[in-house]
Amino acid sequence: MIVLDTVDLPQAFRYMGLRSDPDAHMAETAARCADLLLEAVRPRYTYRVCPIRETEAGVSCIGTTLLLTGRDIAAHLAGCDRAVLLCATLSAGADNAIRSASARDVLEGMMTDAMASALTEQLCDAAEAEILAGLPDVYTTWRFSPGYGDLPLETQGDFLRTVDAEKRLGVTLSPGGLCIPTKTVTAVIGLSDSPVSKGKRGCAICRMAKTCQFRKKGEHCQ
Repeated sequence: MIVLDTVDLPQAFRYMGLRSDPDAHMAETAARCADLLLEAVRPRYTYRVCPIRETEAGVSCIGTTLLLTGRDIAAHLAGCDRAVLLCATLSAGADNAIRSASARDVLEGMMTDAMASALTEQLCDAAEAEILAGLPDVYTTWRFSPGYGDLPLETQGDFLRTVDAEKRLGVTLSPGGLCIPTKTVTAVIGLSDSPVSKGKRGCAICRMAKTCQFRKKGEHCQ
């Protein structure tokens, strides 16, 4: 069981677009929002390790119906013969905390949302570390999620079914293809017995690169 007892506040402030240190009022508000968020969330994850094979249609996750399509995911998994399929969520408590904060104050709502996003990344980092600790002597890629590059967001539905996310975590899919609870991440981590290229990440393949508010300021979200 993963316990998250702090929020990466610098990352949360970056998500909010804050370019300088917070003033005393904002720092006090942030501390209060962080405490309420940490009390509300129930961080959990599930995963599955699958053999993979590249086919003409895409990267097939053997033993499942999941097919990862697109040139970017194929390049990402080049040289890998297995993959970790990860789903991690902060639970519905995060969504409830964001709604409650927004009802109190617009700033608190924005802060809590940004903090929940930062906390989700912290959960993914912790989950990945736990999983890989049980897979010694393997080489890995970084996490690659549906919606990155040309891997369709529509992959989410089959991905969630493959890891049995609804039963194990209570994660479902909205009609628009977004995960519920909203602070949920799905990701693929390639595995190999030999060194593999980490490949491109971030702005190089992000579909939001042309409209990203971080890039307009000369910054990055990661």
